[in-house]
Amino acid sequence: MFKVNPDGMRMEPTPERVLSVCRLVSHKSMSRDEVRQCMTLGINDEKELDQINKSINVALEELALIKADADNLVLAVDPNIIASSKAFRRYVSARVFSAKDTTFHMFTKWLIAQNERIFALKSWEGMAKTCASEVKELAALNENAVLGWRFWAAFLGLGYLSGTMIIPNMKLRLEDVLATTYTEKFKYNETVLTQDFILWLSTKIPEVEIGSNLPLALSAGLRTLHEIGLIKLETWSDSTPVMLYYVDGDPINGFTHISVKEAMAS
Repeated sequence: MFKVNPDGMRMEPTPERVLSVCRLVSHKSMSRDEVRQCMTLGINDEKELDQINKSINVALEELALIKADADNLVLAVDPNIIASSKAFRRYVSARVFSAKDTTFHMFTKWLIAQNERIFALKSWEGMAKTCASEVKELAALNENAVLGWRFWAAFLGLGYLSGTMIIPNMKLRLEDVLATTYTEKFKYNETVLTQDFILWLSTKIPEVEIGSNLPLALSAGLRTLHEIGLIKLETWSDSTPVMLYYVDGDPINGFTHISVKEAMAS
């Protein structure tokens, strides 16, 4: 799922399956076959066994959540990492978004850069074909790969699934970044110049190409966090604003200063 390109993405190892595998072996070390049998309730359905086997591989080989100990699988991380979906998500995000040479990262970066264009593509197949024709490194991309990507993209906070598309909104992805790394550079509740904030943020979300105008997904996330009171976007007359992706009728289309509320850390 998160291997170096051109190794592709797969539909079978969903976030829920991978987390379930980790929680299972955290209670008791098991052989790979025992994990498969427990996860499928002993039903030897070939399709289900394949789903679990690929989920084990992601947890073991790609995310380093579990490890092999002789013939058994055991948990390889602090149990708190799999105690909640939030902790699990933040662990996965820190690993997968920093690996820029994976098919997952490359497709994510391409899709975020499309802004409103993705709505015209209308289907996962359309996204796969268009990306494959435009990004040489992803020429082998197919619909099944993108169908696998969508589950992780939604789980990791890049947007919301709606039928045959994803609605770009990085609210959850931003929330995770601001909750875990913001105080490395800034203080909560203090007003920060937008240029300083964006320069810092660009190092934390490498899947986003940040230019003079922020992309739709990032802009939607910032607007959402502002609306629910976790951040405050302001425009001061003596400073040059950074422009959000334009949305007709939205009261905020740019900001010169930002403050992140301490409630973000909870």
